[in-house]
Amino acid sequence: MITSILSGGYAHPFAETGGILKEIAQDCGCLIDMYDSIADPLDLSGVDVLIVNGLWWSMTQHEKYAPDRDAWAFEMTDQQMDEIESFVHEGGALYAVHTSVICFDTQPRWKTLLGGGWTWGHSHHPPLGNVDVTISAPGSHLGLEAFAVQDEVYHHLDPASDAAVLATSDTGEGPQPVAWVRRAGDGYVAVNTLGHDARSMNVPGHRLLMEKQLYWLVEQDANGEGVFS
Repeated sequence: MITSILSGGYAHPFAETGGILKEIAQDCGCLIDMYDSIADPLDLSGVDVLIVNGLWWSMTQHEKYAPDRDAWAFEMTDQQMDEIESFVHEGGALYAVHTSVICFDTQPRWKTLLGGGWTWGHSHHPPLGNVDVTISAPGSHLGLEAFAVQDEVYHHLDPASDAAVLATSDTGEGPQPVAWVRRAGDGYVAVNTLGHDARSMNVPGHRLLMEKQLYWLVEQDANGEGVFS
């Protein structure tokens, strides 16, 4: 099982969180290729699982990003989006972690593929803090357990109706989905909006969530009927 991990981008400790994702993927029996930037064109030939753990976007939404645009602003090409979309729809697996739901804002098909994501002017998150994560029925089916973590809870990501929400967190505005899975064509997608840093990822309950989502992707929905029922 070949896994490519894209882990990099703006203002987050992606080297440490990418390293943890590499460990978890290796524990799932995957062989790993690590990348800290996005090649043009992408080469997904022979890849079974693509993990995106990064923050690459146009940075045009606010002038506070202006000083960093030359170094960090990124717009995914249509060809790159076509490659990722075809990879998943033709049977590949995609795992999107934390800020990945903010990525590629000029490509609306990315949010569609994930089954939910960040909408500027609508989505937001409170400051990083202590939060409780509650497990839903589909999450319990995968063997997840409630946990507490220090992290950011993204609000108003609006998961699609075909997404099975695994976990939620309520910081005062009602339960917000923080993890889900879905089918996309002949492929599979898992999203975990937690994972700001290694401290969060090393919480046992959070690590279990990542392990279970990756196992679900690697096993190609071996237990899918229970998750989606």
